[in-house]
Amino acid sequence: MKTIKHILIAALTYGIISVIVFGCKKDHRVLGVDVQPASDGLNATFSDTAVIYAHTVKHGRIPSFNDRYKFLGSNHDPYFGRTDVGLYLNTNLPNGITGVSFGDDANLVSAEIILTISSLDFVGNSAAALNYSVFPISTLLDKALVYYSSNDSLHNKNSVLANYTGTYSVLGQKLVLRIPVDFNYAKAILNNPQYLIDNSTFQNIYKGFYITCAGSNLNPANTQGVISKFDLEDALSGFYLYYQNGTPSATKQNKSFQFTFAGADVARFNTVKYRSNDLPPGTSLYQQIVKGDSTFGKENLFLKGLGATKLKIFIPGIKHYSDSFPVSVNRAEVVFNLDPAFVTTFGQYSPPPKLALLPISSDGRELFALDQLNITDLQRYNGVYDYTTNQYVFNIARHVQAILRGTQINNGFYLVVADPAPLYTPRRDNYAERIILAGSNNPALKPKFNLSYVKFKSDKP
Repeated sequence: MKTIKHILIAALTYGIISVIVFGCKKDHRVLGVDVQPASDGLNATFSDTAVIYAHTVKHGRIPSFNDRYKFLGSNHDPYFGRTDVGLYLNTNLPNGITGVSFGDDANLVSAEIILTISSLDFVGNSAAALNYSVFPISTLLDKALVYYSSNDSLHNKNSVLANYTGTYSVLGQKLVLRIPVDFNYAKAILNNPQYLIDNSTFQNIYKGFYITCAGSNLNPANTQGVISKFDLEDALSGFYLYYQNGTPSATKQNKSFQFTFAGADVARFNTVKYRSNDLPPGTSLYQQIVKGDSTFGKENLFLKGLGATKLKIFIPGIKHYSDSFPVSVNRAEVVFNLDPAFVTTFGQYSPPPKLALLPISSDGRELFALDQLNITDLQRYNGVYDYTTNQYVFNIARHVQAILRGTQINNGFYLVVADPAPLYTPRRDNYAERIILAGSNNPALKPKFNLSYVKFKSDKP
């Protein structure tokens, strides 16, 4: 017992001595502000005073992808001018069937093209009557090729298969466009089964249609027209033959056959003609994209989908934030505001649901922002229209940090109508909407660069 007591006393005494000797000594394994030099404390800073230069430029041709949703129509926007969107599409025997025959006694009653509206997000007035002209395609479409919106030379302009003026109608509880097709053209298909033995044979003879509304008489005062998105793979969309067998009469059975705009051999693409030269001279948009006068960007910025316009953005002062001390960027916001002075009628001229802010390379190409390249950063990157604040906000913190470090060059940015997700950003043919943003002359709504960062004073830049 005495031995144990001496051991406990010794241990206790040693513990006390340890506390006295070592207790006041800092543990440098634990990182704290007290370990740092006093001059190296964190200095959180916020700045929103950087100057932003921005103006509108014409976008140019765009690739049009072969998918189920395509646009068609003509619209004369009171601020953007006129845009005509045409549609190339081939027709297919449904479900890969072969040996189609309607019978030796088949008699055509009528034929039509039916296109199903995919959504109610129209550009313009959905009740507007347009003149729809349909031409036969003269060059076989290749589903493996990428077609551009400027390519409108693949049809026979001297052969008109339809010339219809009208509006949308309801069929099977869906909103559709119905275009009557030339009787003799359809009759030849019905009564020549040798061309219906398989899809390849059929398409080599009947290569498809080009539909355009460019002949519609529009004006910005009232008859503004409409551009709509159609679902070409909807069950109702297709080219229909209506016929009877035997001598046509009211007692004969009415039959129909549907050629589809879907299938393994389908090819579909849009043509887009943005008539910027028809803009009223002297307007802000005319001065920017026709005359090339970027100073008018201070008034307003005009952004339109389907490859019509985009914005060129430059923030010259980014690099200067790290001139004196290295900095760590917490958030780097670029904010664009809707200008309420211009009418934005939701359902007719809605803002694009998404935009993408893309760095410009040294040779003028569009690049991905570093903030777009992984899911976590992409969620912070944003680019989605906020219907409460009427603005788009981008957080490009990672990209700005790279500019400050010198690993990225600040050549400016393009603001485009596109989905910011990298898989879809290169596409410019999936949104037709437009928006007018406030320029730098608007003190309350001008574009802003909000930077939140931390200075590290004791390090060299």
